[in-house]
This record gives sequence, C-alpha cells and structure tokens, in this order.
Amino acid sequence: MPYAFKVTANRNIGGSKGIAKGMTVQISKEGSAPNINDILAAYDRQLGIKITGISVTTGAFTIQKL
Repeated sequence: MPYAFKVTANRNIGGSKGIAKGMTVQISKEGSAPNINDILAAYDRQLGIKITGISVTTGAFTIQKL
C-alpha cells in the first residue's frame, strides 16, 4: 500500500539555484520513508530543481508521513 510523505528542506542545498530552506514536495511511496534518490527526483520532477555534484543526505530534510 503506498504512503504519502511530505518532505521539507531543513537548510539551503545547492546554492542560489538549488533547494531553499523550507521548500516542500510530496512523495508517494510503498513501504518505508523515501530515500535521498526519491527525494531529489521529486524536487526535480515537481519544482524543476536538479541537484548534482554535491553530497546530500536525508538528514537535510524533514520527512513527515501524511
């Protein structure tokens, strides 16, 4: 059964053209919480923000199950 998650950035990621603190996306996923690949793909798909070339972990985001 898929679950919906609200993912919010805790800090700025990727500079001025990256993800700003407070930006939020929603992710629908089977089972457990989304991983970093799911999160970055959602920001790219929903907001057009692609993050490459830097190391980011799920700790940079607040993940809330809806």
